[in-house]
Amino acid sequence: MSDIPDKIESGEKPAHTPRGESQQQALVRAAYELIAEKGFEGLRTRDVAERAGVNIATLHYYFHSKEDLIRSVGDYLTREFRTVHAPGMETETLNPLELLQREFADARYQVHEAPQMYIVLFELLMRSLRDPAIKSVFELGAHWEEHIESYIAAGVRSGQFRQDLDISATAWMLVGSVVGYILQAALNPQEYPAERVAEQIERLLTDDSHAHTHTHAHPHPHEHKHEQTHDHSQSNE
Repeated sequence: MSDIPDKIESGEKPAHTPRGESQQQALVRAAYELIAEKGFEGLRTRDVAERAGVNIATLHYYFHSKEDLIRSVGDYLTREFRTVHAPGMETETLNPLELLQREFADARYQVHEAPQMYIVLFELLMRSLRDPAIKSVFELGAHWEEHIESYIAAGVRSGQFRQDLDISATAWMLVGSVVGYILQAALNPQEYPAERVAEQIERLLTDDSHAHTHTHAHPHPHEHKHEQTHDHSQSNE
């Protein structure tokens, strides 16, 4: 989720001085932290101002409404997704296969090192279902899909990915896979085989012969039992 716009349109008042920018950023960060801690139900503008170290009038100077503040939290979150990468994945000169690997490496890293990113993301998602003013934040999902589609297409052209992929459907499949991957990694960290899941998805996109090899190397127990029974019956004959 790294190639999404830096800015979502909002009604916030621009800060024209370093002090103003610092106050505005502190307010957005405070709102982000409070959403992560208490959800939208616990978000109070007075609490945001208090945590940011400013008075409520200052908050309303920069943000005309609570919705404007929430949109700015969305802006902040998109920047986090653009910049918080797993170690070794920070470079922008990655090939298509490496970009695919970064999707899952980043998700694993962010879930463990910055879980508030996903808490806020899912809070925004649920809020957007009943609040049209917040729904624009989730245009980032479409931009994420476009980014994935671009590197899948490049990988098909370069031969790193299978030539028979439906590129658009594969991109949306990956969006859903990464979201599910994040949820399972967060909810079932001990049981969920995160690295193996990522490797399996990579195999599906790069070369389906790996899956056939894997299947033959590790037959299903019932198949193995059937083969033994068949061999035994032949020996009795």
